[in-house]
Amino acid sequence: MRHRKYFYVIAIIALFACLFSKKQILLAQERESLTEALVLELAEENNPILAAEAERVNQAQARYLGSKSAQKPQLAASLTYQQLGEEPRYPVIPTGGEAIAGFEKTYRAALSLDYLLYSSGAVENSVRSQKLALEGAKAQETRVSQTVESNVLASYYNLQRARAKLAVAEDVLDLTKEHLKQVESFYHHGVVAKNEVLRIRVDVSEAELNRIKAANGVDVAWSALERAVGVSLHSQYALPDPDQSRPDVPIIEDPFTLALEIRPELQALDHAVQASLSLSKAAAAQSKPQVILQAESYVADNTFFPSEKDDWKISLTALWRFYDGGASQAKGQEAKATANEFLFRTEDLKKQINLEVSVAKLNLESASQRISVAADQVQSAEEDYRMALKRYGSQVGTNIDVLDARVALTNARTQLVDAIYDTHISKTELLYAVGLPLSTAEE
Repeated sequence: MRHRKYFYVIAIIALFACLFSKKQILLAQERESLTEALVLELAEENNPILAAEAERVNQAQARYLGSKSAQKPQLAASLTYQQLGEEPRYPVIPTGGEAIAGFEKTYRAALSLDYLLYSSGAVENSVRSQKLALEGAKAQETRVSQTVESNVLASYYNLQRARAKLAVAEDVLDLTKEHLKQVESFYHHGVVAKNEVLRIRVDVSEAELNRIKAANGVDVAWSALERAVGVSLHSQYALPDPDQSRPDVPIIEDPFTLALEIRPELQALDHAVQASLSLSKAAAAQSKPQVILQAESYVADNTFFPSEKDDWKISLTALWRFYDGGASQAKGQEAKATANEFLFRTEDLKKQINLEVSVAKLNLESASQRISVAADQVQSAEEDYRMALKRYGSQVGTNIDVLDARVALTNARTQLVDAIYDTHISKTELLYAVGLPLSTAEE
């Protein structure tokens, strides 16, 4: 009876374990595959740097709209209360008497208009400068977006690289354990000495340590990817198997010329130069004639709400500041110096772009060539290990030969993984250096 009771308990535990395992499997199957395109989409939605850059563009947009307000009429309504010590009076000539000139207590309601009709180009150039600054901010936003995408893709490929190296470490551990079983069998039959068993056990321990390091590398790579994207990913998405084939390499005709044409930083600097020159013109226009229209309609009385005195006035003013202490000239010189600074920065950036494109192109070519060599090396290392293991099984080879062959196989597989994912990252770096959309990296 007691045995039957234990049987029921064990059966229930096993049932719950099966149901739990099945649920975990279904949850894993339901998780969406985290591809390059999806990880870029998630970064666009969640990365705070992109959100901050969007707000920077909004700031430039607000400054541009604010500068345009100077081209439009300014309307204002006012309500004023004024208290005087005595009722204002004017002397009347020639009678010698006095006439009342206003109220001791005055309530005044007015509607006024101010309109700058002509500014000698000061307002127009200021507006143009802010518009160019807005275009520059948009170009800079594009480059920041490309930078984020580059970091995200590099983190993604490094994660897949870490997973591929973990698979290599696990495979090496399995091979080492199989070899240990063979050596222990030989030892039990008196074919080999105890030291060979101990040597392989040390090798198994080393393989297990390498597997632990590789697993930790995967966890670290997950954290780096989540940091680059800006949202938690590990528990929500499943990764596809690491790539073991040669990545497609983009063919870009004359990448140096193309980079000089489309790099957003160059566009942003060009906008900055033009904006500074416009500011210089706006500053120079401050010392030229300006025409201002002013109009006002008002009512005034000594009671609230005023209605006794109802009048209006219109003024047309031509203002010409012949001398402002050199303020406008100083602003103009500052703006010209800023424009020259941006021109020099543009020349330096062009040289930097040539270097970046050249390095990225060479790295991509090198990584792509390494794939073929590493693939052949893996094939030879696998055959060498198989033969070394077979020779040792026939006792015509030594244990050292097997260990050396396994080390060579491990290195060959690791170098193939590095070559594949170095190609992925170099492809991304070339697109980034040229200034092309990084979404084409996975195509």
